[in-house]
Amino acid sequence: MDVKGEYKNMSIGELLRIKGSEVLTVTPEHLIVEVARIMSDRRISLVVVCSEGGRVLGVISERDLVRAIAVNPAEIEGMAVEDLYTRDVFTCTTKDDARETMRRMHDGRFRHMPVVDHGSLKGLVSIGDILEFLKEQSELHSNTEAWEELNFL
Repeated sequence: MDVKGEYKNMSIGELLRIKGSEVLTVTPEHLIVEVARIMSDRRISLVVVCSEGGRVLGVISERDLVRAIAVNPAEIEGMAVEDLYTRDVFTCTTKDDARETMRRMHDGRFRHMPVVDHGSLKGLVSIGDILEFLKEQSELHSNTEAWEELNFL
């Protein structure tokens, strides 16, 4: 809250400073089975796919893995990320407003968004990350405005 008692907007960059900016990335050449094992071991549901130069190409999610197993169960062992990952993903920047980013994620029906500044991957945010921050801020400041603004959910 600011001096006037109004709810303060939070940028994605501020959120990354709080939650951390570590992101697991893979290249399109990685094997799907290897990526699934990493996701299982680390208990994560999405990995960012980057070029050798670090440019974000897309993402591979649990949903992508499930779809591949359902459609091509016999071929999954030899499949590479490039055969499966989601391209043309929405990204945000560190300057974007966290609540507006969450609205974009809700409207697009996806739970994660890579954070990219000037072509460089800076982090990854989820709807859960943003909701957790808003919950903590609401508890700290007894601020109901944060929840009122989520009426689109």
